[in-house]
Amino acid sequence: MAQSMTGFASQTTTLGEWKLSFECKSVNSRFLDITLKLPDVVKVCESQLRQTISDALVRGKVELAIRLERDESFPEGKVNADKLAELEQALETIRNNVSDVRPPSALDVLQMPGVWVSEKADTSSLVAHCLTCAPEVLTALVAHRQSEGSRLEAMLKERCVAITHIVTAYRKELPALTDAHEQKLRDRIAALNINHDEKRLEEELVFLANKSDVAEELDRLEAHIEAIYEALNSNEPCGRRLDFLMQELNREANTLGSKTTSLSTTNAAVELKVLIEQMREQVQNLE
Repeated sequence: MAQSMTGFASQTTTLGEWKLSFECKSVNSRFLDITLKLPDVVKVCESQLRQTISDALVRGKVELAIRLERDESFPEGKVNADKLAELEQALETIRNNVSDVRPPSALDVLQMPGVWVSEKADTSSLVAHCLTCAPEVLTALVAHRQSEGSRLEAMLKERCVAITHIVTAYRKELPALTDAHEQKLRDRIAALNINHDEKRLEEELVFLANKSDVAEELDRLEAHIEAIYEALNSNEPCGRRLDFLMQELNREANTLGSKTTSLSTTNAAVELKVLIEQMREQVQNLE
């Protein structure tokens, strides 16, 4: 199945008081280019995340961003009861020995070192959670890329059918075109009203017929179309192969255009080039 290199997936999960948001997107690239945006607490698993992406994708510029936020329903910290008791004992000692001492406010107490303690994230649990969720996000991304790839595949096959129709019509027209070209040359010689060597004329006609013969180009066009179908129907990434086939199709269409001997075949060659260019633009999106 053809797979696009363009895709997006996101997921949000919670682990205790922590909320983890995953966002993964990919765009076109000649190779697999991975960018990770991770909170410091989970950077230890960067290599595993890169491997997870490499296992799922072959080509594309991929960015995986993970955000870590505390759930607003949970407090950001708590009072250290032991430290508070120590502080109270110290204040009691001061009051017993110094007569004129202003008592501290509650805010003063909270600002004392060690009284208000912020909850720290459980690194091992967060890392394990990231490594569990990342493959799920990648699966969703691949599904998006496959959906887009199916649309591109249908478009490419539609253009292949159109090219096949042009080639078939061109091939049917070849005998009549050859005869018309030969008769045109004979009419021109007759109009000159000069004596000519019939054998020499036949040799020149054969030479010109061979020079303008496009049967080989038509055969190669059909072979390339068949190769495109094979690539699209395979289970392997086909973007690079299809890109090469687009170059080959364009080469045959150019040769066909240079050998045209009538307006109809010129138009056919132009239409081929238009269809091939449309395919080439979309092939750039395939993995």
